[in-house]
Amino acid sequence: MTMTESQMAPPSGALPELDRVVEAFGDLPTLAPVALRVIELADDEDLSLDQLAKVIGTDAGLAARLLRLVNSAAYSPGREVTNLNRAAILLGLRTLKMVTLGFTLVAEVSAGSIDCSLIWRRSLATGVLARRLASRLDEDLADDAFVAGLLSNVGKVALASSEAYLATVDANGPWLSPAIEREALGFTSDQVSARILADWGLPRLLVDAVGSRDHSGQPCHPTPVGAILQVADAAAMLILAESDDDKARALDTVILAAATHVGMTVGEVERVIEESGPEVDELAGAFDLDTISPVAVDEIVSSAQARLARLSLDVAALLSEEKQRNEELAETNERLAAAASTDALTGLPNRRTFDAFLSNQVASRVRNPRSTSLALVIFDLDHFKRINDTHGHAIGDEVLQEFGARLLAGCRRGELAARIGGEEFALVLPEVLPQELEGAAERMRIMFGATPVETSVGPVFVTASVGGSHTNHLRADLERQLFEAADGALYTSKNLGRNRVTIVSLT
Repeated sequence: MTMTESQMAPPSGALPELDRVVEAFGDLPTLAPVALRVIELADDEDLSLDQLAKVIGTDAGLAARLLRLVNSAAYSPGREVTNLNRAAILLGLRTLKMVTLGFTLVAEVSAGSIDCSLIWRRSLATGVLARRLASRLDEDLADDAFVAGLLSNVGKVALASSEAYLATVDANGPWLSPAIEREALGFTSDQVSARILADWGLPRLLVDAVGSRDHSGQPCHPTPVGAILQVADAAAMLILAESDDDKARALDTVILAAATHVGMTVGEVERVIEESGPEVDELAGAFDLDTISPVAVDEIVSSAQARLARLSLDVAALLSEEKQRNEELAETNERLAAAASTDALTGLPNRRTFDAFLSNQVASRVRNPRSTSLALVIFDLDHFKRINDTHGHAIGDEVLQEFGARLLAGCRRGELAARIGGEEFALVLPEVLPQELEGAAERMRIMFGATPVETSVGPVFVTASVGGSHTNHLRADLERQLFEAADGALYTSKNLGRNRVTIVSLT
C-alpha cells in the first residue's frame, strides 16, 4: 500500500528547509550524447544488440563501467567477460538502456562533515539485503528492491548542506534515526531522498518505496518494496554495527521489522544476512569502497544508478501486467487451496484442515494460556451402512450432506466443523466451559435425530453417537490425546446403545 500525500508530507513549517535541501542537491544533469543516442536507439524495435554495443563502445568510460558491472556477482557470467558484444548479450536491450541512463546520473555536492563512506556501505548493504529478502518474498520485486535500497540514502548526503542536520550529527552520531531527524528538522532524510528521486524522474515505484520506508513512529503504510527496505536497512545496521550494544539493538530492530513488515522469522532473516555477506564484500571491492574518501560523495549516485540497469523504463506497464498475472494466479491458488482443504461432498473442511486447526489451537494455548477448555467432539452416524444398503449410496450422500449442513448451522464463531471420515464428523471448540460442553453436544444430538432428512426417496431418519473430550492443561502430544479420548468416548456411546453423548475430561 502506498502512503498518502498527507502521510509523506512534512509539517508545513519544514517545507522551506526541505525545498532548500533538495534544490541544493542539484537537478538531473543533461545526459551525455552517447547516453542520449542509446536511449533513442532503444526505442527502435529493429535495433540489434551488436549495433547498440558499437554505440556504447564510442565512450571508453561507459564501456569500462559496463564491463565492470557485467562481471560483478549480480550477473555471475561464470567466466570473465572482456568484450561489449558478450556483455550486451548477457544484459539485454532493456538493461543496457538503463545502464546508460544510470551511469550518467552524477550529482555534485559537498559532503560537509557527513561520513560518506558509511552512507555508501550502508546503502550497498541495504540494497543487497533488500534484493535477497525480495527474492524470498516476491522474485519480481528483487531488482526494484536492490535499486531502491542503493538509492534510499541520498537524502542523507543532500542534508550535508543543512547546518541543523550537521549539528544533530555531531550531537547524536553519524547515522541519525528518522525520529531524531524529524525532531531536529521537521522531516526525514527518507523524505528528502524521495523528493530527489522524484525530481530526477525515476520510476514511481522507487520514489514510493523510499518515501514509505519512514519508520519513525509516524502513521505509515509502506509499499511492498518499502516494507522490504525497512527490514533490509535494519539488517544492514546489524552487519555494520561494531559494538556489542549496537549489534544487540540492531538485532532487536531486525526481529521487530521482519515480523511486522514481511512476516519472516528471525532464523529466516539470519539466513538472508549470511547469504548476503559475500556479495556485499565483493561489490564493496568492485566499487573501491575500501578506499572511498569523504569527498567522493558523487559516486554514491553514479554507482547506485548503475543498478538501474535492471529496472525497465516502462516499469509501470510491466508491473500492471504482472499485477494482473499475480491476481489470476492468486485466484487459481485459492481455488486449489480450497479444493485441497475441503471435503468435496459436504463442503466442510476435511481431515487435513481439521488436523491443522486443532494443532493451531494447541499452539495458540501454548503462547497464551487460558482458563477455558479446548474441546473436541466426534459424531458418528448410527447404522449408516443400512441407509446405503437400503436406499443406495446416492441417498447416503444426501444424508451426509444434510448432516454436515446441520452441524455447521450449530457452530459458533471460532469453532470448526469438519468431515473427518466416511460417516464421521468432528467439531473443535477452542473456548468452552466444561459444564457447558455436554449440554451443547446433547442439543446437537437431538437436533440431528429429531427431524428426518428429506431425500429424493422420502424422509430418512438418522441418529448420531457422540463422544467428546476437553482439557485446559497443556502437555506434549495434546492433539493426539484429545482425539483418542474423544474417539474412546464415542465408542462408549455406541456400546451403550448408540444415539447418546459421552464426554471425558483430560486432567
